[in-house]
Amino acid sequence: DRAPPERSRLYFLLAWLHSVILERLRYAPVGWTKTFEFSEADQRCAMDAIDEWIDKTSAGRLNVRPEMLPWDAIQTSLEKIIYGGRIDNPYDQARLSAFVKHLFSPRSYDKDFALAGGYDEKGEFVPFVKIPDCHNYNGFHSWIMNELKDISSPKFLGLPEDTKLLLQKEQTLNILKVFGKLQAADKDVERANILKRKIPDSHKRRHSITSGQPPWWKRVSTLVGRWMKSIPSKVEKLSGEASNALVRALQREISMYSKVHQRVFFDLISANEVFELKAIANNATRAVMNAIGEYDTVPKAWNIRSSGNEAMSPSSWMQDFIRRIQCINNIAKTPIQNLGSKPIWLGGLLSPEAFVAASRQEVARAKKCPLDSLTLKVTISNSAAPLTDDFIFQGLTIHGAECHQSMLTISDKVMQELPYSHFQWLNKSEFKEDGSNLVTIPVYLNQNRKHFLFEIRLPYDKKYNESVFRKRGTCLTVW
Repeated sequence: DRAPPERSRLYFLLAWLHSVILERLRYAPVGWTKTFEFSEADQRCAMDAIDEWIDKTSAGRLNVRPEMLPWDAIQTSLEKIIYGGRIDNPYDQARLSAFVKHLFSPRSYDKDFALAGGYDEKGEFVPFVKIPDCHNYNGFHSWIMNELKDISSPKFLGLPEDTKLLLQKEQTLNILKVFGKLQAADKDVERANILKRKIPDSHKRRHSITSGQPPWWKRVSTLVGRWMKSIPSKVEKLSGEASNALVRALQREISMYSKVHQRVFFDLISANEVFELKAIANNATRAVMNAIGEYDTVPKAWNIRSSGNEAMSPSSWMQDFIRRIQCINNIAKTPIQNLGSKPIWLGGLLSPEAFVAASRQEVARAKKCPLDSLTLKVTISNSAAPLTDDFIFQGLTIHGAECHQSMLTISDKVMQELPYSHFQWLNKSEFKEDGSNLVTIPVYLNQNRKHFLFEIRLPYDKKYNESVFRKRGTCLTVW
Protein backbone atom coordinates (compact mmCIF):
# COMPACT_ATOMS: atom_id res chain seq x y z
CA ASP A 1 0.00 0.00 0.00
CA ARG A 2 3.01 2.31 -0.16
CA ALA A 3 2.70 5.31 -2.45
CA PRO A 4 2.54 5.63 -5.35
CA PRO A 5 -0.44 3.27 -5.95
CA GLU A 6 1.16 2.01 -9.18
CA ARG A 7 3.51 0.01 -6.96
CA SER A 8 0.76 -2.36 -5.86
CA ARG A 9 0.00 -3.45 -9.43
CA LEU A 10 3.66 -4.18 -10.06
CA TYR A 11 3.69 -6.30 -6.89
CA PHE A 12 0.66 -8.21 -8.15
CA LEU A 13 2.24 -8.76 -11.58
CA LEU A 14 5.36 -10.06 -9.85
CA ALA A 15 3.29 -12.44 -7.73
CA TRP A 16 1.58 -13.77 -10.86
CA LEU A 17 4.92 -14.17 -12.68
CA HIS A 18 6.47 -15.94 -9.69
CA SER A 19 3.52 -18.34 -9.44
CA VAL A 20 3.73 -19.19 -13.14
CA ILE A 21 7.48 -19.79 -12.93
CA LEU A 22 7.16 -22.14 -9.95
CA GLU A 23 4.10 -23.97 -11.29
CA ARG A 24 5.80 -24.69 -14.62
CA LEU A 25 8.48 -26.62 -12.73
CA ARG A 26 5.87 -29.35 -12.17
CA TYR A 27 5.70 -29.89 -15.93
CA ALA A 28 9.45 -30.18 -16.58
CA PRO A 29 10.88 -30.74 -19.14
CA VAL A 30 7.98 -29.04 -20.98
CA GLY A 31 7.45 -26.10 -18.62
CA TRP A 32 11.21 -25.72 -18.20
CA THR A 33 13.82 -28.04 -19.67
CA LYS A 34 15.09 -28.78 -16.15
CA THR A 35 14.04 -28.09 -12.56
CA PHE A 36 15.78 -24.78 -11.93
CA GLU A 37 16.14 -23.77 -8.29
CA PHE A 38 13.70 -20.85 -8.24
CA SER A 39 12.68 -19.84 -4.73
CA GLU A 40 10.91 -17.15 -2.70
CA ALA A 41 14.26 -15.42 -2.30
CA ASP A 42 14.00 -14.52 -6.00
CA GLN A 43 10.62 -12.92 -5.38
CA ARG A 44 11.93 -10.89 -2.45
CA CYS A 45 14.90 -9.69 -4.52
CA ALA A 46 12.51 -8.72 -7.32
CA MET A 47 10.35 -6.75 -4.91
CA ASP A 48 13.42 -4.87 -3.68
CA ALA A 49 14.40 -4.08 -7.27
CA ILE A 50 10.89 -2.82 -8.07
CA ASP A 51 10.90 -0.67 -4.94
CA GLU A 52 14.20 0.88 -5.92
CA TRP A 53 13.09 1.73 -9.44
CA ILE A 54 9.70 3.03 -8.30
CA ASP A 55 11.25 5.25 -5.62
CA LYS A 56 13.76 6.71 -8.08
CA THR A 57 11.09 7.36 -10.69
CA SER A 58 8.41 8.79 -8.41
CA ALA A 59 10.83 11.03 -6.48
CA GLY A 60 8.26 11.50 -3.71
CA ARG A 61 5.29 12.14 -6.03
CA LEU A 62 1.93 10.56 -5.16
CA ASN A 63 1.37 9.15 -8.65
CA VAL A 64 3.48 8.03 -11.60
CA ARG A 65 2.26 7.67 -15.16
CA PRO A 66 2.68 4.02 -16.29
CA GLU A 67 4.53 5.19 -19.42
CA MET A 68 7.15 6.84 -17.21
CA LEU A 69 8.05 3.66 -15.31
CA PRO A 70 11.49 2.18 -16.22
CA TRP A 71 10.09 -0.91 -17.94
CA ASP A 72 13.34 -1.80 -19.69
CA ALA A 73 15.22 -1.75 -16.40
CA ILE A 74 12.59 -3.85 -14.62
CA GLN A 75 12.45 -6.38 -17.47
CA THR A 76 16.24 -6.67 -17.63
CA SER A 77 16.51 -7.15 -13.86
CA LEU A 78 13.99 -10.00 -13.94
CA GLU A 79 15.20 -11.65 -17.17
CA LYS A 80 18.96 -11.43 -16.81
CA ILE A 81 19.69 -11.20 -13.08
CA ILE A 82 17.01 -12.28 -10.61
CA TYR A 83 15.22 -15.16 -12.32
CA GLY A 84 17.34 -15.39 -15.45
CA GLY A 85 20.50 -15.75 -13.39
CA ARG A 86 19.43 -19.30 -12.52
CA ILE A 87 18.81 -20.31 -16.15
CA ASP A 88 21.56 -21.82 -18.29
CA ASN A 89 19.47 -22.65 -21.36
CA PRO A 90 18.93 -19.99 -24.07
CA TYR A 91 15.49 -21.40 -24.91
CA ASP A 92 14.36 -21.29 -21.29
CA GLN A 93 15.74 -17.76 -21.21
CA ALA A 94 13.59 -16.86 -24.20
CA ARG A 95 10.61 -18.48 -22.46
CA LEU A 96 11.13 -16.38 -19.34
CA SER A 97 11.58 -13.26 -21.47
CA ALA A 98 8.23 -13.91 -23.19
CA PHE A 99 6.40 -13.92 -19.84
CA VAL A 100 8.27 -10.91 -18.45
CA LYS A 101 7.77 -8.75 -21.54
CA HIS A 102 4.07 -9.59 -21.64
CA LEU A 103 3.38 -8.81 -17.98
CA PHE A 104 5.70 -5.88 -17.32
CA SER A 105 4.66 -3.31 -19.89
CA PRO A 106 2.49 -0.16 -19.90
CA ARG A 107 -0.40 -2.30 -21.22
CA SER A 108 -0.63 -4.00 -17.82
CA TYR A 109 -2.37 -0.87 -16.49
CA ASP A 110 -5.16 -1.19 -19.04
CA LYS A 111 -8.54 -2.24 -17.69
CA ASP A 112 -8.88 -5.40 -19.82
CA PHE A 113 -5.25 -6.53 -19.69
CA ALA A 114 -5.03 -10.34 -19.94
CA LEU A 115 -2.79 -12.04 -17.41
CA ALA A 116 -3.16 -15.30 -19.33
CA GLY A 117 -4.81 -16.20 -22.60
CA GLY A 118 -4.84 -18.51 -25.58
CA TYR A 119 -6.16 -18.95 -29.08
CA ASP A 120 -9.43 -20.49 -30.19
CA GLU A 121 -9.99 -22.67 -33.24
CA LYS A 122 -10.25 -19.60 -35.46
CA GLY A 123 -6.88 -18.30 -34.25
CA GLU A 124 -8.37 -15.42 -32.29
CA PHE A 125 -6.87 -14.49 -28.93
CA VAL A 126 -9.09 -15.34 -25.95
CA PRO A 127 -8.20 -13.97 -22.48
CA PHE A 128 -8.46 -16.52 -19.67
CA VAL A 129 -7.83 -14.16 -16.74
CA LYS A 130 -8.01 -10.37 -16.78
CA ILE A 131 -6.21 -8.21 -14.26
CA PRO A 132 -8.52 -6.78 -11.56
CA ASP A 133 -9.11 -3.05 -11.24
CA CYS A 134 -7.52 -2.80 -7.78
CA HIS A 135 -5.02 -0.38 -6.25
CA ASN A 136 -4.14 -1.82 -2.84
CA TYR A 137 -3.49 -5.07 -0.97
CA ASN A 138 -7.06 -5.52 0.28
CA GLY A 139 -8.48 -5.16 -3.21
CA PHE A 140 -6.15 -7.73 -4.77
CA HIS A 141 -6.58 -10.12 -1.83
CA SER A 142 -10.38 -9.92 -2.07
CA TRP A 143 -10.25 -10.58 -5.82
CA ILE A 144 -8.04 -13.65 -5.34
CA MET A 145 -10.21 -15.13 -2.60
CA ASN A 146 -13.64 -14.37 -4.04
CA GLU A 147 -13.46 -13.87 -7.80
CA LEU A 148 -10.48 -15.80 -9.13
CA LYS A 149 -11.66 -19.13 -10.55
CA ASP A 150 -9.81 -22.41 -10.55
CA ILE A 151 -6.68 -21.96 -12.66
CA SER A 152 -5.12 -25.39 -12.26
CA SER A 153 -5.24 -26.07 -16.01
CA PRO A 154 -1.85 -25.96 -17.80
CA LYS A 155 -3.28 -23.49 -20.32
CA PHE A 156 -3.02 -20.74 -17.70
CA LEU A 157 0.73 -21.36 -17.72
CA GLY A 158 0.96 -21.02 -21.49
CA LEU A 159 1.11 -24.80 -22.02
CA PRO A 160 -1.12 -27.12 -24.09
CA GLU A 161 -4.13 -28.51 -22.26
CA ASP A 162 -2.93 -32.11 -22.63
CA THR A 163 0.34 -31.34 -20.84
CA LYS A 164 -1.22 -32.61 -17.62
CA LEU A 165 -1.09 -36.09 -19.17
CA LEU A 166 2.70 -35.82 -19.16
CA LEU A 167 2.64 -35.07 -15.44
CA GLN A 168 0.45 -38.11 -14.80
CA LYS A 169 2.75 -40.24 -16.95
CA GLU A 170 5.80 -39.05 -15.01
CA GLN A 171 4.11 -39.83 -11.70
CA THR A 172 3.20 -43.31 -12.96
CA LEU A 173 6.78 -43.99 -14.06
CA ASN A 174 8.09 -42.90 -10.67
CA ILE A 175 5.70 -45.30 -8.93
CA LEU A 176 6.81 -48.14 -11.22
CA LYS A 177 10.46 -47.38 -10.45
CA VAL A 178 9.74 -47.59 -6.72
CA PHE A 179 7.94 -50.92 -7.19
CA GLY A 180 10.83 -52.18 -9.29
CA LYS A 181 13.33 -51.35 -6.57
CA LEU A 182 11.18 -53.03 -3.93
CA GLN A 183 10.78 -56.11 -6.11
CA ALA A 184 14.55 -56.27 -6.71
CA ALA A 185 15.18 -55.99 -2.97
CA ASP A 186 12.73 -58.85 -2.27
CA LYS A 187 14.49 -61.01 -4.87
CA ASP A 188 17.88 -60.30 -3.27
CA VAL A 189 16.52 -61.43 0.10
CA GLU A 190 14.95 -64.53 -1.47
CA ARG A 191 18.24 -65.40 -3.21
CA ALA A 192 20.14 -65.04 0.05
CA ASN A 193 17.68 -67.37 1.82
CA ILE A 194 18.05 -69.98 -0.93
CA LEU A 195 21.82 -69.93 -0.61
CA LYS A 196 21.52 -70.52 3.14
CA ARG A 197 19.49 -73.72 2.67
CA LYS A 198 21.29 -77.00 3.14
CA ILE A 199 20.68 -79.43 0.30
CA PRO A 200 21.57 -83.11 0.72
CA ASP A 201 24.52 -84.24 -1.41
CA SER A 202 22.39 -86.82 -3.18
CA HIS A 203 20.01 -84.15 -4.41
CA LYS A 204 22.48 -81.34 -5.24
CA ARG A 205 22.92 -82.26 -8.91
CA ARG A 206 19.20 -82.76 -9.62
CA HIS A 207 18.31 -79.61 -7.63
CA SER A 208 20.82 -77.42 -9.48
CA ILE A 209 19.52 -78.48 -12.89
CA THR A 210 15.77 -78.31 -12.26
CA SER A 211 14.70 -76.52 -9.10
CA GLY A 212 17.66 -74.13 -9.27
CA GLN A 213 16.43 -72.42 -12.43
CA PRO A 214 14.98 -68.97 -11.70
CA PRO A 215 11.33 -68.29 -12.67
CA TRP A 216 12.34 -66.06 -15.58
CA TRP A 217 14.54 -68.76 -17.19
CA LYS A 218 12.06 -70.01 -19.77
CA ARG A 219 10.79 -66.53 -20.66
CA VAL A 220 14.26 -65.09 -21.29
CA SER A 221 15.29 -68.24 -23.14
CA THR A 222 12.39 -67.69 -25.56
CA LEU A 223 13.31 -64.00 -25.93
CA VAL A 224 16.94 -64.73 -26.69
CA GLY A 225 15.98 -67.28 -29.33
CA ARG A 226 13.60 -64.84 -30.97
CA TRP A 227 16.16 -62.01 -30.92
CA MET A 228 18.82 -64.17 -32.53
CA LYS A 229 16.49 -64.83 -35.47
CA SER A 230 15.50 -61.16 -35.85
CA ILE A 231 18.76 -59.27 -35.45
CA PRO A 232 20.72 -58.69 -38.69
CA SER A 233 23.78 -60.91 -38.93
CA LYS A 234 26.18 -58.04 -39.65
CA VAL A 235 26.58 -54.31 -40.14
CA GLU A 236 27.24 -53.40 -43.76
CA LYS A 237 30.40 -51.57 -44.78
CA LEU A 238 30.32 -48.17 -46.47
CA SER A 239 32.13 -47.38 -49.67
CA GLY A 240 33.22 -43.92 -50.66
CA GLU A 241 36.05 -41.43 -50.45
CA ALA A 242 37.14 -40.49 -46.95
CA SER A 243 37.50 -36.89 -48.12
CA ASN A 244 33.70 -36.63 -48.23
CA ALA A 245 32.33 -35.25 -44.94
CA LEU A 246 29.21 -37.41 -45.18
CA VAL A 247 31.28 -40.55 -45.70
CA ARG A 248 33.42 -39.78 -42.65
CA ALA A 249 30.33 -39.16 -40.50
CA LEU A 250 28.68 -42.40 -41.63
CA GLN A 251 31.90 -44.40 -41.19
CA ARG A 252 32.00 -43.31 -37.56
CA GLU A 253 28.37 -44.37 -37.16
CA ILE A 254 29.03 -47.78 -38.73
CA SER A 255 32.14 -48.29 -36.62
CA MET A 256 30.28 -47.64 -33.37
CA TYR A 257 27.31 -49.78 -34.40
CA SER A 258 29.61 -52.62 -35.41
CA LYS A 259 31.19 -52.74 -31.94
CA VAL A 260 27.83 -52.78 -30.17
CA HIS A 261 26.42 -55.31 -32.66
CA GLN A 262 29.33 -57.69 -32.09
CA ARG A 263 28.92 -57.44 -28.31
CA VAL A 264 25.15 -57.98 -28.41
CA PHE A 265 25.39 -60.88 -30.85
CA PHE A 266 28.14 -62.56 -28.80
CA ASP A 267 26.14 -62.16 -25.57
CA LEU A 268 23.03 -63.64 -27.17
CA ILE A 269 24.96 -66.66 -28.45
CA SER A 270 26.58 -67.19 -25.03
CA ALA A 271 23.25 -66.87 -23.22
CA ASN A 272 21.56 -69.26 -25.65
CA GLU A 273 24.24 -71.89 -25.03
CA VAL A 274 23.65 -71.55 -21.29
CA PHE A 275 19.90 -71.93 -21.73
CA GLU A 276 20.46 -75.08 -23.79
CA LEU A 277 22.78 -76.39 -21.04
CA LYS A 278 25.69 -76.53 -23.50
CA ALA A 279 27.89 -74.16 -21.51
CA ILE A 280 28.36 -72.68 -18.05
CA ALA A 281 27.63 -68.99 -17.65
CA ASN A 282 30.60 -66.74 -16.92
CA ASN A 283 30.30 -63.43 -15.06
CA ALA A 284 29.58 -61.38 -18.20
CA THR A 285 26.89 -63.76 -19.49
CA ARG A 286 25.35 -64.05 -16.03
CA ALA A 287 25.17 -60.25 -15.76
CA VAL A 288 23.34 -60.05 -19.11
CA MET A 289 20.89 -62.79 -18.16
CA ASN A 290 20.15 -61.30 -14.74
CA ALA A 291 19.66 -57.81 -16.19
CA ILE A 292 17.13 -59.05 -18.75
CA GLY A 293 15.32 -61.66 -16.70
CA GLU A 294 15.50 -60.55 -13.09
CA TYR A 295 15.63 -56.77 -13.25
CA ASP A 296 13.99 -56.21 -16.67
CA THR A 297 16.65 -53.69 -17.65
CA VAL A 298 19.00 -53.27 -20.58
CA PRO A 299 22.46 -54.75 -19.87
CA LYS A 300 25.02 -52.04 -19.25
CA ALA A 301 27.35 -53.51 -21.86
CA TRP A 302 24.69 -52.89 -24.53
CA ASN A 303 24.22 -49.17 -23.94
CA ILE A 304 24.85 -47.28 -27.15
CA ARG A 305 24.04 -43.89 -25.67
CA SER A 306 24.92 -42.10 -22.45
CA SER A 307 21.24 -41.18 -22.00
CA GLY A 308 17.85 -42.20 -23.32
CA ASN A 309 17.95 -45.92 -22.49
CA GLU A 310 17.02 -45.63 -18.82
CA ALA A 311 13.28 -46.17 -19.20
CA MET A 312 13.42 -48.79 -21.97
CA SER A 313 12.65 -52.44 -21.35
CA PRO A 314 14.96 -55.06 -22.93
CA SER A 315 12.30 -55.97 -25.54
CA SER A 316 11.75 -52.32 -26.51
CA TRP A 317 15.48 -51.71 -26.65
CA MET A 318 16.06 -54.73 -28.89
CA GLN A 319 13.30 -53.67 -31.30
CA ASP A 320 14.85 -50.21 -31.47
CA PHE A 321 18.34 -51.66 -31.94
CA ILE A 322 17.23 -53.97 -34.76
CA ARG A 323 15.55 -51.04 -36.49
CA ARG A 324 18.76 -49.01 -36.12
CA ILE A 325 20.91 -51.73 -37.68
CA GLN A 326 18.47 -52.06 -40.56
CA CYS A 327 18.54 -48.27 -41.02
CA ILE A 328 22.34 -48.05 -41.04
CA ASN A 329 22.56 -51.01 -43.43
CA ASN A 330 20.15 -49.33 -45.86
CA ILE A 331 22.26 -46.16 -45.72
CA ALA A 332 25.46 -48.15 -46.30
CA LYS A 333 23.96 -49.79 -49.41
CA THR A 334 22.91 -46.42 -50.88
CA PRO A 335 25.44 -44.74 -53.21
CA ILE A 336 26.75 -41.60 -51.58
CA GLN A 337 25.60 -39.43 -54.51
CA ASN A 338 22.01 -40.67 -53.99
CA LEU A 339 21.99 -40.17 -50.22
CA GLY A 340 19.84 -37.05 -50.41
CA SER A 341 17.11 -38.70 -52.48
CA LYS A 342 16.00 -41.27 -49.87
CA PRO A 343 14.42 -40.58 -46.46
CA ILE A 344 16.75 -41.17 -43.50
CA TRP A 345 15.64 -41.88 -39.95
CA LEU A 346 17.62 -39.14 -38.22
CA GLY A 347 17.01 -40.59 -34.77
CA GLY A 348 18.56 -43.86 -35.91
CA LEU A 349 22.00 -42.24 -36.01
CA LEU A 350 24.09 -42.14 -32.86
CA SER A 351 25.21 -38.57 -33.65
CA PRO A 352 22.45 -36.98 -35.71
CA GLU A 353 23.87 -33.51 -35.12
CA ALA A 354 27.19 -34.60 -36.65
CA PHE A 355 25.43 -35.88 -39.76
CA VAL A 356 23.54 -32.59 -40.20
CA ALA A 357 26.81 -30.67 -39.78
CA ALA A 358 28.47 -32.97 -42.32
CA SER A 359 25.67 -32.30 -44.80
CA ARG A 360 26.38 -28.59 -44.46
CA GLN A 361 30.09 -29.17 -45.06
CA GLU A 362 29.39 -31.25 -48.16
CA VAL A 363 27.03 -28.64 -49.63
CA ALA A 364 29.61 -25.92 -48.95
CA ARG A 365 32.26 -28.02 -50.71
CA ALA A 366 29.98 -28.64 -53.70
CA LYS A 367 29.03 -24.97 -53.99
CA LYS A 368 32.57 -23.80 -53.22
CA CYS A 369 31.38 -21.33 -50.60
CA PRO A 370 32.20 -20.76 -46.90
CA LEU A 371 30.11 -22.46 -44.23
CA ASP A 372 29.00 -19.14 -42.77
CA SER A 373 27.31 -18.20 -46.02
CA LEU A 374 24.88 -21.12 -45.79
CA THR A 375 21.59 -21.06 -43.92
CA LEU A 376 19.24 -23.95 -43.22
CA LYS A 377 15.75 -24.02 -44.69
CA VAL A 378 13.41 -26.71 -43.36
CA THR A 379 10.30 -27.72 -45.28
CA ILE A 380 7.74 -30.12 -43.78
CA SER A 381 5.94 -32.07 -46.49
CA ASN A 382 3.78 -35.16 -46.94
CA SER A 383 5.82 -36.04 -50.02
CA ALA A 384 9.18 -37.79 -50.01
CA ALA A 385 9.99 -36.42 -53.46
CA PRO A 386 13.38 -34.69 -53.22
CA LEU A 387 13.77 -30.94 -53.57
CA THR A 388 16.86 -29.13 -54.83
CA ASP A 389 20.00 -30.17 -52.92
CA ASP A 390 18.04 -31.39 -49.91
CA PHE A 391 18.33 -34.17 -47.34
CA ILE A 392 15.11 -35.92 -46.37
CA PHE A 393 14.60 -37.00 -42.76
CA GLN A 394 11.74 -38.90 -41.18
CA GLY A 395 10.75 -39.82 -37.64
CA LEU A 396 10.81 -36.26 -36.31
CA THR A 397 8.17 -35.21 -33.77
CA ILE A 398 7.07 -31.70 -32.93
CA HIS A 399 6.00 -30.82 -29.38
CA GLY A 400 3.83 -27.90 -28.28
CA ALA A 401 2.45 -27.14 -31.74
CA GLU A 402 1.21 -28.69 -34.97
CA CYS A 403 2.53 -28.29 -38.49
CA HIS A 404 0.15 -27.96 -41.44
CA GLN A 405 1.48 -27.28 -44.92
CA SER A 406 4.88 -26.47 -43.39
CA MET A 407 3.29 -23.81 -41.15
CA LEU A 408 3.23 -23.93 -37.34
CA THR A 409 -0.17 -23.63 -35.65
CA ILE A 410 -1.50 -23.95 -32.10
CA SER A 411 -3.13 -27.14 -30.85
CA ASP A 412 -4.06 -28.72 -27.54
CA LYS A 413 -2.16 -31.84 -28.56
CA VAL A 414 1.15 -32.38 -26.81
CA MET A 415 2.95 -33.73 -29.90
CA GLN A 416 2.61 -34.54 -33.58
CA GLU A 417 4.73 -36.90 -35.68
CA LEU A 418 5.95 -35.13 -38.80
CA PRO A 419 5.85 -36.90 -42.21
CA TYR A 420 9.01 -35.81 -44.08
CA SER A 421 11.41 -33.01 -43.20
CA HIS A 422 13.44 -31.56 -46.07
CA PHE A 423 16.70 -29.89 -44.98
CA GLN A 424 18.18 -27.52 -47.57
CA TRP A 425 21.42 -25.58 -47.12
CA LEU A 426 21.03 -22.40 -49.17
CA ASN A 427 23.17 -19.34 -49.67
CA LYS A 428 21.85 -16.48 -47.61
CA SER A 429 21.47 -14.50 -50.83
CA GLU A 430 19.27 -17.30 -52.25
CA PHE A 431 17.18 -17.78 -49.15
CA LYS A 432 13.80 -16.06 -49.47
CA GLU A 433 11.52 -15.96 -46.47
CA ASP A 434 8.51 -15.07 -48.65
CA GLY A 435 7.29 -12.69 -45.94
CA SER A 436 6.77 -15.57 -43.51
CA ASN A 437 7.32 -15.11 -39.82
CA LEU A 438 9.99 -17.51 -38.59
CA VAL A 439 10.48 -18.79 -35.07
CA THR A 440 13.65 -20.49 -33.87
CA ILE A 441 12.99 -23.78 -32.10
CA PRO A 442 15.45 -26.31 -30.65
CA VAL A 443 15.86 -29.90 -31.77
CA TYR A 444 16.52 -32.48 -29.03
CA LEU A 445 17.37 -36.16 -29.09
CA ASN A 446 14.22 -37.30 -27.24
CA GLN A 447 11.44 -36.11 -24.95
CA ASN A 448 13.58 -35.63 -21.84
CA ARG A 449 15.22 -32.66 -23.65
CA LYS A 450 18.59 -33.27 -22.03
CA HIS A 451 20.55 -33.79 -25.25
CA PHE A 452 20.42 -30.69 -27.47
CA LEU A 453 21.29 -31.29 -31.13
CA PHE A 454 20.77 -28.11 -33.15
CA GLU A 455 18.17 -25.46 -33.89
CA ILE A 456 15.99 -24.74 -36.90
CA ARG A 457 13.63 -21.99 -38.02
CA LEU A 458 10.08 -22.74 -39.05
CA PRO A 459 7.37 -20.39 -40.37
CA TYR A 460 4.28 -19.83 -38.26
CA ASP A 461 0.83 -18.46 -38.97
CA LYS A 462 0.77 -14.66 -38.78
CA LYS A 463 -2.35 -14.68 -36.62
CA TYR A 464 -0.25 -15.97 -33.71
CA ASN A 465 2.34 -14.13 -31.68
CA GLU A 466 5.85 -15.60 -31.71
CA SER A 467 5.96 -15.62 -27.91
CA VAL A 468 3.16 -18.21 -27.72
CA PHE A 469 5.49 -20.86 -29.19
CA ARG A 470 8.20 -19.99 -26.69
CA LYS A 471 5.78 -20.25 -23.77
CA ARG A 472 4.52 -23.62 -24.99
CA GLY A 473 8.06 -25.02 -25.15
CA THR A 474 7.77 -25.84 -28.84
CA CYS A 475 10.61 -28.10 -29.99
CA LEU A 476 11.45 -31.07 -32.21
CA THR A 477 12.73 -34.50 -31.22
CA VAL A 478 14.34 -37.06 -33.51
CA TRP A 479 13.94 -40.24 -31.42
